[in-house]
Order: sequence, then C-alpha cells, then structure tokens
Amino acid sequence: MKVVEFQRENWRDASKTLRKIADQLDSGELPVCSIGVMAMRDPVGQVELFAFGPVADDLQSLAMFRLAEQKLIDVLLEGGEG
Repeated sequence: MKVVEFQRENWRDASKTLRKIADQLDSGELPVCSIGVMAMRDPVGQVELFAFGPVADDLQSLAMFRLAEQKLIDVLLEGGEG
C-alpha cells in the first residue's frame, strides 16, 4: 500500500488558500473560470457545496465535481501532481 501525503504550499489554511486562488484569478496567473465548484466540510461533518461562474447551473456543477473527482484519482494513481 502506498500512502500519499498532500503538502502544497500552505494549502491547509482554507482562508489563505481561497484568497490565493482569487488573487491568481484576478492577476491572470490562472485562466478565466467559466465554472468552479468547491466542497468544504467542518469539524463536525457538515458539508457545504459551492458552484460559481457564468455557466454554473446544477448539471454543469455536478459534471464539474465528477471531472474533478476523476482528475484527483488520476493524480493519486500516477503518484504525483497533475
């Protein structure tokens, strides 16, 4: 069994990470976002889901979550970042 530990430039701090992503979008470091999705879980297990962007309807948001799930699986199976 292989255990992979995610350590990405202070990504464990949710507020700082979200600000960094917003700054990267604003600066053009990240491409324009047509649809984005995010899931957060608090310490007691409550899950909050967010969808944003000009085409973020329910179906597109669900599809984006599934694409993100597959991307994460691919990265884990390859043993690196994708």
